[in-house]
Amino acid sequence: MMRQGSWGVVAALVAPLVWSSVAIAQQPAEGGDTPPTGGDAPAGGDMSADAGAGEEGLGEEDPARPPPAGKGVVWGVVTDAATKEPIFDAQVAVVGAPSKVLADVDGRFRLELPPGEYTLRVWYELYTAQRVQNVRVVAGAVAKIDVALSTDKQAEDVIEVEAEVERASVGAQLLIRKNAAQVGDAIGAQEIARTPDRSASEAARRVVGATVVGNRYVVVRGLGDRYTNSLLNGAPLPSPEPDRQAVPLDLFPTLILSDITILKSFTPDMPGDFAGGSVRINTRELPSKLLAQAQITLGLNSVSTFQDRVSYAGGGLDWLGMDDGTRALPAGFPNYKVTRLAEKPDGTVMSNDELTGHGRQLAQTLGSMETTRTQNLPNGSGNLVLGNTFDLPRGQKLGFTTALSYGRRFTRRPDEVLRTYLPPPTATSDEIGPRNTYVADTGIDTVAWGGFGSATWNSGKDHKVTLTGIYSRASENEGREIAGFNDERNVNVTDTRLRFVERALTFGQLLGEHRFPDLAHATLTWNASASLASSEEPGTRQNVYTQDASTGVYGWEESTLSGSYFFSEQTERSLGAGFDWLQPLGEGELAPKLKLGGLMTLRRRSFDSRRFRFIPFQGQSDGTEEEEEEQQAIFRQSPDQLFTAEYIGTELILREETRNTDTYNADYDVFSGYLMTDAALTRAVRVVVGGRVEASRQTINSFSPYAPELAPVMNELASVTLLPAVSLLYKVTSTSNVRLGLSKTVARPQLRELAPFVFTDYFGAREIVGEPGLTQTSIYNADLRFELFPGTGEVMAVSAFYKQFQDPIEQVIIPSGRGIVSYQNAPGGRNAGIELEMRKTLGFMAPALRDFQLIANLTLVSSRVSLNTDDLGVQTNAVRPLAGQSPYVVNLGLDYAGEETGTRARVLYNVFGPRISQVGSNRLPDVYEEPRHQLDVTFAQRLGQHVDLKLTLENLLDSPVLFTQGEDAEGEANVVNRFRNGVSGALGVVITN
Repeated sequence: MMRQGSWGVVAALVAPLVWSSVAIAQQPAEGGDTPPTGGDAPAGGDMSADAGAGEEGLGEEDPARPPPAGKGVVWGVVTDAATKEPIFDAQVAVVGAPSKVLADVDGRFRLELPPGEYTLRVWYELYTAQRVQNVRVVAGAVAKIDVALSTDKQAEDVIEVEAEVERASVGAQLLIRKNAAQVGDAIGAQEIARTPDRSASEAARRVVGATVVGNRYVVVRGLGDRYTNSLLNGAPLPSPEPDRQAVPLDLFPTLILSDITILKSFTPDMPGDFAGGSVRINTRELPSKLLAQAQITLGLNSVSTFQDRVSYAGGGLDWLGMDDGTRALPAGFPNYKVTRLAEKPDGTVMSNDELTGHGRQLAQTLGSMETTRTQNLPNGSGNLVLGNTFDLPRGQKLGFTTALSYGRRFTRRPDEVLRTYLPPPTATSDEIGPRNTYVADTGIDTVAWGGFGSATWNSGKDHKVTLTGIYSRASENEGREIAGFNDERNVNVTDTRLRFVERALTFGQLLGEHRFPDLAHATLTWNASASLASSEEPGTRQNVYTQDASTGVYGWEESTLSGSYFFSEQTERSLGAGFDWLQPLGEGELAPKLKLGGLMTLRRRSFDSRRFRFIPFQGQSDGTEEEEEEQQAIFRQSPDQLFTAEYIGTELILREETRNTDTYNADYDVFSGYLMTDAALTRAVRVVVGGRVEASRQTINSFSPYAPELAPVMNELASVTLLPAVSLLYKVTSTSNVRLGLSKTVARPQLRELAPFVFTDYFGAREIVGEPGLTQTSIYNADLRFELFPGTGEVMAVSAFYKQFQDPIEQVIIPSGRGIVSYQNAPGGRNAGIELEMRKTLGFMAPALRDFQLIANLTLVSSRVSLNTDDLGVQTNAVRPLAGQSPYVVNLGLDYAGEETGTRARVLYNVFGPRISQVGSNRLPDVYEEPRHQLDVTFAQRLGQHVDLKLTLENLLDSPVLFTQGEDAEGEANVVNRFRNGVSGALGVVITN
């Protein structure tokens, strides 16, 4: 059985991880027994940076020696301005970070820092402190800065808060993490550049404990998307998806990213609607000089490229990810119900002639009802980045960054297996048999493009205002053919579907950062945002044909999906505003800080859909055998021959089947405020404690626009919740931490889950319907982590976590025919696990390996949820793992970076454990998504100063995407769904100024 065998793989991978961790732990920590420097970092993973140098002298080492990999060096001599004598023990500190060094007996100092722009503060008792601004640190470079101090007995110790660290680098991300209040992990732009990843969703799966479902939705620590929230530059993001609250991260190209940080523990200064992780997407910072970059990539796929895919005649703007109106309802089409004898707004009823006219109009306007074949071209993408910063009078700066990106991919998915199964024949039997067995052939044309713009005005060192705008659009144009045996009808079936889905996100944000030196260096950050997320599905068409057993000929079949047209449109508007005030309560590194703030988000969603279907015309009379044979011959024609003006009104008639719950409006408002303190009890112990109050209100108003006499289905879910949290950070040494976090968070029902809207994927599949009576889930969290930072860009960490769920929302099956998928609040559940992480340069094994780095992380999770046995109904299991929960996630990587040759390479491996994708009913086992092993290779070569070549190979193992449901009598897995994505390769060229 695959699920059992996969644990052997995990065991084989854990061994080298544990061995390497021991090797790291046995090395002397950087800085020896030097006591920790403490920290003046504010709470929150994105509010501070630790430049990582210990507080120690230089001894006899040459301060101008080359820096370690990934860092730069600033060194110099501190002297008395009058006597020119060196000042022994002068303190040189990085402003805004706890890093500092002491000058040696010759007045020499040396700082090893990640790339970025810094301000240094140089101080010695009885001398006037000096600040050295705009110190630019470049990886691999050594810069000398000498400082002369003047004597001043009245000198005061003034601390400035000013540092701009490039978050994109590996070193910077680890230093930010080292000093953060929460448990979290991140991947920066430099790291992403070494992967084949093209979007934020693909990059996020490289983060410890994270997997991605459907190439869009991030799952953290095995918990589904309901337990994850997403923020862009600190502002909550709306979702363009009708059936999920989670944000599809494939809308964000990696081009615009500075980093992706996933915070796994809660502090009161962050939204509390998560349990697995809070995904923080941070966009590019301003460039310090002119930035111009262009990239073009072409790719091939072993299954798809230059092969014919299933397609259909589309619109002229499909290449832009938008329908040009080809699939839309015809102009002037009635906005009232279109069906026989339906009452019109003027009080009359619709006649057969009117209905015939509308049917012909619909069929003629939308065009083809059948699939064709189109050859797949190579995949391609391109992007352009431009930015600069300008100096203004009085020390002001104005900078901008703009980016454009476009990508198109063609996917062919042949020979996909789709099966459903019959329950065991008796209560004592475990054997299940096939009900429906299909083979699908799918073709998908995916388009993604967008633009990003950001402008920042910086008034000196204390005030900064940034305006950011993002537009992102993605579409999937799908043609699908399904053929096979339907056991329920005892007949061979073909099912075709033509579907186009477009999603778009428009986001604007104004962000301010202000520092107030006269108020003990308090800081104020604020943001205001507005966004519009939309999703449209215009003119999805589907037809079912069945085979005549006697003649073997296929004919058109009347069914709920056959001859159908489906239109839907969703928009979600969101307004948000928030502020954070950080107030130091004294001077010095150990001064406690008080932080308070608030956040407001207002969301308004509207969802509209209409369903139409052609049915046999009931007005026809019985005729002779010849006439009946002639009529049957008509229905044996292809869809494009059948759905024409000739037969609409004589053989076929249009009927609108829009349901009373197919339209709904929803509101989702959250008002929150928090108060917390961040205090260093000693130089080694830091505690963050406080609480957040969140008042939320979710309303669903589902109604029929055609039947006002029917009462709308309304539901309101309102709550006011206190979310306490305490975090403890203990600096064991200058290079190691222990973290403890205890908190309460919540998970709210997704709007789609509250709406009684019904959806069916394909002929023979289950319907899915929402449940208006769902309530909020409470989660109690405990996190413990030990982390060691042995060197630049290196980390070793061991984490443990436990989560207790109260009223978790789980998928259930409602008894009805095949069973209807819905949702229910279960009484309780739990989730517990450990995470192991290592990033280690291999130079400790041999000098020749100093350019190699091993990256490994492993997450092991155990979860259980207990359903309400009183409402168990047809559920097979009352106790099972949480749906979507992977018991393990493994990421392995080997990285090579040759600074002198400009050669970079990386090998990446990823696998996740089996997770429930659909719960079982009527004694049928749960459906599991089985482990999928993925191996990716990236190779890059710098050519001169301005050109980079990048070769990526993805999915080299081409493991199948596999869903199973129990085993057969021989112990083989019962396959529910299986297909392969193929091996992909891409070659890109990057040109920079």
